[in-house]
Amino acid sequence: MIRNVRNRTPLRRFMTVSILLGAILAAAPAFAQLTDADVEKIPAGAQPIKFSHRIHAGENQIDCQYCHIYARRSSTSGAPPVAICVGCHKFVATDLAEVKKVMGYWERKEPIPWVKIHDVPDFVRFPHHKHLNANNETFPDGVACQACHGPIETMDVVEKADPKFGLMGWCLNCHLEIPGTLERKRAIASTTDPKKLKNYMHPSGTYVRPNLTDCLTCHY
Repeated sequence: MIRNVRNRTPLRRFMTVSILLGAILAAAPAFAQLTDADVEKIPAGAQPIKFSHRIHAGENQIDCQYCHIYARRSSTSGAPPVAICVGCHKFVATDLAEVKKVMGYWERKEPIPWVKIHDVPDFVRFPHHKHLNANNETFPDGVACQACHGPIETMDVVEKADPKFGLMGWCLNCHLEIPGTLERKRAIASTTDPKKLKNYMHPSGTYVRPNLTDCLTCHY
């Protein structure tokens, strides 16, 4: 139907597009209606824009990966490009002062200078895609964002849910929960045969378990 819109009369094109737009809006979730007074109640935090994860990811149930588009395919989750914000906010909550700030960055062709809260040292590598695409007994459907970032969907201002976030012991405690990790660690300590280590099997004997406690897992 969309393919033939251009060949119709102006009235029929208008009616077709209106019907399609109505169907899209009807199927979309009802977004929370906010006023500037509501936004004023949100603490400013360190960010240039008062962006509330509670409103976006919590009340409106927008999936994390809708905005953090690189998380499942890259080492970094990526700060959302301004185009992602504009894609919604050129239609939604256009009269809010904070949204107008976002549109100002878009019009000036400037990135929003978000302040990174969850960070690790430069000598540490945390590949988001490896975690989100994990498939094991502990995380059969990947590691949820909340496992590291806490209940992010409840936060108006993002902060570390655990002050130990990103510390070596904090990461290793999680890695050691994966079945087979301790067994492989012991095998490494008891042999110098690289072929044996390379082919080390999970205790089930069905597949190779990655070396989650080796230094090069995170430092490379």
